[in-house]
Amino acid sequence: MRSMKYIACGVLLCYLAVAQVAAQERQWQVHRRGLLHQTVFNTGELGRPYSAGGTVPEGRPSLEWPPNSRLILERRNYPGHHNSFGSGIWLAATTPSGRQYAFCGAVSNTSGEPVPVVGVYSFPLEIRRIENYPVLASGELNPAYNPDEAEEIIISRWDTPVGIRVTRTSRAWSYPGYDSFIIYEYEFQNVTLDTLKDVFITFAETFGPSMFGWQRNFGVWSEASLRGQPPAGTGDVFARFDLKRWLSYVHTRDGFPEPFYFEQWAQPGDRGGLNAPQAVGLMVLHYDYEHLATRNQTQQVFLVPADSAGMWDENGKAKQPFMLRYENGNLYETKIGPWMDPLLRRKTAIWQGADDSTRFATQFEPDLWPYWKGRTKGSTNLSWWQPVVHALGFFPYILPPGETIRFAVAEVVGYGPGQKGDKIYKDLGGRVRAGADAGEYFSPVPSWYEQLAYPHLGSKGFIGSTYLSEHPLPWYVTPPVISIRDVADRAIELYTGRPLAKYDTLQYDPATAPPRGRYNTIPIPFPAPAIRVENTQSGANRIIWGNQVERFTSPRLRAPFSHYEVLRAPHPLGPWKVIDEVEPEDPRYFNPETGEYAILDPDSRPGETVAYAVVSVDEAGGRSGMTNLTIHETQAPAAQRLGKVYVIPNPLIVSSGLTGSDPRGDILDRIQFVGLTRRCTIRIYSYTGQLVRVIEHNQDAFGEPWYQLSINNQIVASGVYFFVVEDHETGERATGKFVVIH
Repeated sequence: MRSMKYIACGVLLCYLAVAQVAAQERQWQVHRRGLLHQTVFNTGELGRPYSAGGTVPEGRPSLEWPPNSRLILERRNYPGHHNSFGSGIWLAATTPSGRQYAFCGAVSNTSGEPVPVVGVYSFPLEIRRIENYPVLASGELNPAYNPDEAEEIIISRWDTPVGIRVTRTSRAWSYPGYDSFIIYEYEFQNVTLDTLKDVFITFAETFGPSMFGWQRNFGVWSEASLRGQPPAGTGDVFARFDLKRWLSYVHTRDGFPEPFYFEQWAQPGDRGGLNAPQAVGLMVLHYDYEHLATRNQTQQVFLVPADSAGMWDENGKAKQPFMLRYENGNLYETKIGPWMDPLLRRKTAIWQGADDSTRFATQFEPDLWPYWKGRTKGSTNLSWWQPVVHALGFFPYILPPGETIRFAVAEVVGYGPGQKGDKIYKDLGGRVRAGADAGEYFSPVPSWYEQLAYPHLGSKGFIGSTYLSEHPLPWYVTPPVISIRDVADRAIELYTGRPLAKYDTLQYDPATAPPRGRYNTIPIPFPAPAIRVENTQSGANRIIWGNQVERFTSPRLRAPFSHYEVLRAPHPLGPWKVIDEVEPEDPRYFNPETGEYAILDPDSRPGETVAYAVVSVDEAGGRSGMTNLTIHETQAPAAQRLGKVYVIPNPLIVSSGLTGSDPRGDILDRIQFVGLTRRCTIRIYSYTGQLVRVIEHNQDAFGEPWYQLSINNQIVASGVYFFVVEDHETGERATGKFVVIH
C-alpha cells in the first residue's frame, strides 16, 4: 500500500498550521433529551474513543438505550445498556500533494485498542449545545421555543488533514415514538484553495447490542465475544442491511433472557425480561448527488472490468452506496485506508449480472432490481462472524474550494429487528457464513414475538423470541413504534416532512430527500413540567411542579391538555408505578396562591433512592416524554441537635431480600445512619478498634448510607462494628454499634 502519512505542502500545509493554532481541546456533549443517550465529540467521534472492549465511562453514554441504565447488582457494577464500541467519520481525498486520509473516530491499533485522534486526524474547533425544550428549568415556558426544530441540538466542528472542515448538527426529541433516534446532519466543506478529487466519505459505526446483556449472560462485553470468540464463544449477533430503508443494523439471536430476574423484570411497567432487546443501527437519510464525480473525473481503477458493470447511472455518476462493509474490531490505518484508495480495487462488490438478478427474483423482490443494480451489495458473507463494524461509504466526490457536501444519517434503536408479522419481509444478511456461500443472501425478518427457523442460522437453528407473545412491552417502548424498522420509518417522516410510510413496501431514496431536515410536520404532545422533589419532616417525599405547561400553545399540538400522571420507581429502569392522576387545578394538590401542585409519595421510605417523573397527558391519550426524571434520596431534614444516632437495618443481613439500587451502590449492601445533623463526621471501627471508614455527611438530610466499603474499597467481613458521630458545629458526639451478617 502507498504511504498514508499526512505530508502536505503549499496551501494545505498553511491550512493545517492555522487549523492547529485555532484548534480547541477535545470536548463532548451528551444527547439525553430522548430515550437514546449518546455522547458527541468535537473530533468526529461518537459514543466513546473506539475500543474493541473495555467499559463505558460513567456519564458518557455510548448509544445507551434505555437510558439511565447503570446498575449495581449483587455487588457488581454494570455500566448499562450501551450499544456501541465507539463510532466516527472516515475521510479521504486526493490533493495536489497526494492522497490524504483522516480517521475521525472508529480507528484503533492492530489490537483493537484506542489511538489518538486529536492532532492526528481531527483538529477540534467548537462544540455547543442548544436546548429548545418548551419548558425552562425554572418551570416557566420557554419564550424562544421553536416547534419546528429539535428539542436538543448539538453542533460540533473540526478540521482534518484532508482539507475538509466538518460541521455536524445532531438533533434529538422527547416525543414518544420519536425519541429513539438521533439525526445527524453533516457539512463537509473544502477549506483549501485546491479542488479535492476522489473524495471518499465513510460513516463508520460499531454496534454491540447491550453491554449489560453480554455482562449478565457471558460476563464480558467485547468485539471478540460478539463474533463468537472466547470467552463468550456464542456468535449470537447478526448483522443485516435493510435495502428499503438504507438501514445497516445488528441484533442478537433471541434478546438474551435475563438469567435471574427474568420474571420480575418482565412485569408491567418494568424494564423487560430481555437483556439485549435492542436492534441498533445506522440509516442514511440524505446523500449529496450534485458533487458526485462523473466517470471521467475519477481515478478509480477497476482491476476486474465487471466491477463497473451497471454502476454508472444515466448521468455518468456512480450509484451509491459505494461501500457497505462489515468488519471485525481491528480498525488500524493500514487496514481501513485501502478501502478508500481509488487506485485499489473496491472493497465491496456491486449487484450485477444474471446471478444477482436471479437472487432478487427468487429471494427478494424483482421490482427492486433496477434500483439496486450497480450499487454495492455489502458483506453478504460476514453477517454472523463479523457483525460489529459497519462502514457505509460514498464515493467519488469532487469538491471545489469553498463548496460543501451535505449528508444526513440517523442512529436508530428499536425493541428487536421486526414487528409482529414482519417475518413476511426480508433483508440482506442474518445468516451464518455458510448461507451466503450457498447463495442465500436474503433472510426473513425475526422479532421478539415468535421464533423462526430457516437454513444457515448456526448451531442453535433458530432466530427470534416468543417473549412479546407472553409478556408486555417495557415502559420505554411506545406502541406502535416497537421495532427498529418502526423507529426508522419515524426518522424518515420527521426528517423529510413526508407522510408516515412503512418502507417494507416502498423504496426510500436518500438522493431525492431534502439536504436539510424539515422537522415541522409531526404533531407534538404537551411537554412535561419541570419538577423538584423535597424532603419533609415525616420522611415522605414531596413532588412539586407549576401549572405553566397547561398554558402551552402550538399549532401542532395533537390535542388539548387533559391531566398529569405522577410516577415513581425504585430505579430509573422501573418498575414504574402511578402515584396518582392529577387534573388541572386539582383541589387535592393545587395551591392557587403559588400556582403549584404538590403531592406526597405515600410509599416513601427514609434512606431509599427513588426515581420520580411527572408526565403530561392530552385528551387523545398522547403523553409527554419523561424529561423531568429525577432521582432523589428519601430523607427527613437534618436534626437540629445531635442526639441518638441509629443504624438501620441492624443487623444487616445481606440476604434480606431487598431489591433495587441507587447511584452509589446496591441496597442489598446498604445500611443507614439516621439522626444526623447537617454537617457531621461518621467514623466506623472494627471490633478490634481498627478504623474501617470515615464518612463526611454534609447535606440537609437526616440519614447517610454506607455500602460496607472500607477505606481500601473492600467489602467488610461479617462482625460487630462500632461508630462515632461528631457534629461539626457543636462538637457533640453520638456512639453505637451494629452487626453485619453475610
